[in-house]
This record gives sequence, C-alpha cells and structure tokens, in this order.
Amino acid sequence: MSTDTRLTHDPVTEAVERSRRASAEFGEKLGVFVTPLHDEALKAHRDRPATGELAGVTLGVKDIVFESSAPTTAQSHVALADWPHGQPEATAVTRLKNAGAVVVGKTATMEYALGVPDTDGPGPVSRNPWDPARWAGGSSSGSGSGVLTGCFDAALGTDTTGSLRIPAAYTGTTALKPTRGRVPTTGVYPLAPSLDTVGPLAGSIDLCARLLSVLAGPDPADPWAATAPAGDYVGALDADVAGLRIGVDTLSEYADAGVDPAQPALFARALRDLDALGVRRGEVRVPSYPLLNVVGNVLMLAEAHEIHHDTLARDWKRYGRGARWVFAAGASITSYDYLRAQRTRDALSSEVQRLFDEVDLIVTPTCHLGAPPLDGMSPLEPSTYLGSMHTTAWSVTGNPVASVPIGFTDDGLPLAMSVVGPHWAEDRVIALAAAFQRTTDHHQRRP
Repeated sequence: MSTDTRLTHDPVTEAVERSRRASAEFGEKLGVFVTPLHDEALKAHRDRPATGELAGVTLGVKDIVFESSAPTTAQSHVALADWPHGQPEATAVTRLKNAGAVVVGKTATMEYALGVPDTDGPGPVSRNPWDPARWAGGSSSGSGSGVLTGCFDAALGTDTTGSLRIPAAYTGTTALKPTRGRVPTTGVYPLAPSLDTVGPLAGSIDLCARLLSVLAGPDPADPWAATAPAGDYVGALDADVAGLRIGVDTLSEYADAGVDPAQPALFARALRDLDALGVRRGEVRVPSYPLLNVVGNVLMLAEAHEIHHDTLARDWKRYGRGARWVFAAGASITSYDYLRAQRTRDALSSEVQRLFDEVDLIVTPTCHLGAPPLDGMSPLEPSTYLGSMHTTAWSVTGNPVASVPIGFTDDGLPLAMSVVGPHWAEDRVIALAAAFQRTTDHHQRRP
C-alpha cells in the first residue's frame, strides 16, 4: 500500500484504495480477478499522474485483452505456456489510460473468452453477487461481479455472441456492445474475428457512454476497425427521446430454456416506463431470428477452430473440457458451410437493417431467465443455460446494443432488456437507455 504523503488526499489514489478495499472483501469470494493490480496502479499514477476526462475511474480489464503491467493468460493453461512475449498493449486499453482511467486488475473470463464456466482452468469461475451459488455470466464474468461490488467502476470487456451483455444482465449492471468495428480489437486475443467487439460494462449507461467516447475511432493496425465518424455519446445522455419510434419484440417463442414467471410483467413495466418518456411504441418481428442464431454459431465455431487448430492438436489435454470440445467442433464445418453462413449473414443483416426504416430503435429482452446455479452446470452442455439468452443475433448483424436492468425475479435475480440501434447509432441507443435510467433505479440496486 502506498505511503507517499503527496498522494494521501489525491482523488485517483483514493479511488484505487476504495477499489482495493472492495476487492479484499469480494474479489476472491466472487472470483473477480485473475490478477489484481492495485500496487501497479498506484506506481503508474506516481510515475505519470492520471489526468483527463476519465481521471479516477478505476478499471478492470478482461484477461484476453493485453495490458502492459500484467500477463494476459486468457484463463488457459495453453496460453500460460505459449503466450507471446512483447505483445503491444491493446489500443482500447491505451486510449482509456491516456484519458485517465486506472487499471486495477485483470478480470476473470472463461478459457479464451469462450462463454462456458469450467473449473478445469487456471483461473476462478466468477460468482454472482446476488447469489454466490449462481453464475455471473460470461465470458466477461469478473467484469459484472467486480462492477456491482465496487471492485472497480467500469470494465473493459469483449462481446462475440453476448459476452458483455450476458454478465450485465445476470448481475444487474449495464453493458454497451458497439457496432462491430466501432472500437479497435487490436491487442485482443480473438475468439471469432468477424464477430468480436470490444466495449464497456459499468454501473450505468452514463459511464459506458463516457468510456465509449474515448474508445471509439479507427486504428490503422486493425483491419476490422471502421472509419465511420463517432457520435457525441456524452451529449446523447441528455437527449430528448420523446417521439422516438420503438419497435418491440418479446422473443418469448424463442426462450428455449424457459421463462421466469416474473419476466413478462417486468418487461411490460419497462415498456410502460418507456411510454412515459414519450416514445411511440409498436410491435415488430426480428426477421429470421432462429437462423441468425444458427449463423452466429457456425461462424463462431469455424473461426475459433481455425485459431486453435494447431494448439488443439498439440495440447489437447491442456485445454479445459468445454473449450477443447467446442473448439474441436468447428472442424466439422466445411469451407462451403462457412461461406454459405457468411452469405446468409449478409442477406439477413440487410433484412434486419430494413426494420430501421420503420423504427428508430428495437427493444427486446436480453434474457428470459436469471442467472443459473453453478451446481450442476456442465461446460459440455451450455445450451441448458444459454437457451433463453437473446444476444447472438445482434452480434451477427453487428448492430449496437445496450443491456439495461429492468428489475428482479422473485428469487432476487436481475433481468434486463436490450436496446438495439441501427449501425453506428450508439448515440441513439445511449439516449434511450439514459432516459430510462433517469426515471428508474434498477441499475442502482445492490445486494
């Protein structure tokens, strides 16, 4: 712990020490961190005082994202042995640091960010602060638990088919998946490059917007990064949403793992809260929704297998059970299957984008069930607990999405809704989410 008296009343130092205290109470119990970095954060602040629009914001960084002060393990025995040395820090991390954010730890994930909890790995399985016997979601697992318990103010995570939005929904926090390409993925270990996105998770859309305002922008080193101009994300927090056309799809017929008895009423109440903001609401049908999910699974499996092909053959036993079988499953996908999935993706994405000729935003549930119990979960049977999540389709289409808490089940577990915008319209997504959070307090609740 720092004894530098010059920093005793420094707000950045005080923020790091608050993070340290919360981490001592919750970090190990809930499996938040792979590597705590409080001492490193204070040293970095002494050497180069944190200044900028994010000064004093404590940050957890998902452990597939390179950060200069700690190893990046991807929570894998394979990565621990083979991770390349001298890898440049992720562009997203550097941007946040340059704006004054202070990294206080590398946060728990699943092996190579595959959203499957597995005790075979070298790192912790994150637990849910609302009920530690339940999962925190994934794969940005420690991000959700850490934000909710004050271990850090915000987290930098990744989202391939829901890895930010699922933990946000399960822990009652807020996540923002940008349009694919809005934030560079340089310095992030890929899971499925054509689906991967980088984004923030925080206690409110307010802080997510502030982080996105720093994160957004092209990077010449990232072939996936887009050049579309960034919006005024902070300004969008105060935007008037009256008159916005909102299309609602309950997606209830696709809740294959079931629907919590409280979910329909909570979602209906959230829609009434939106009505009170002056929006114009109607029903829509997300076109070809089941096929979007199939396409997402094909793309993820094929791309992940290509990345891990050589190490799977060499180090099969060093992979965890869930990761090795899921990665290996991609071997069954032929080049024809993959190309057909990409062509189908293009056609379906165009179909979805045409919906935004009729509405400004789409609202759906993020999930129909609260966090599942860890006991009995199998990394070999993920469909038993992911079947009522509604995140993959928007990863396939690339649209920006915010997951926002809407209330609690009778068991005291959070549920959430998704606010979906057209490509590059993160500001519109932020505006509606912020207006909703100004008039509700679900995101402020703590265990």
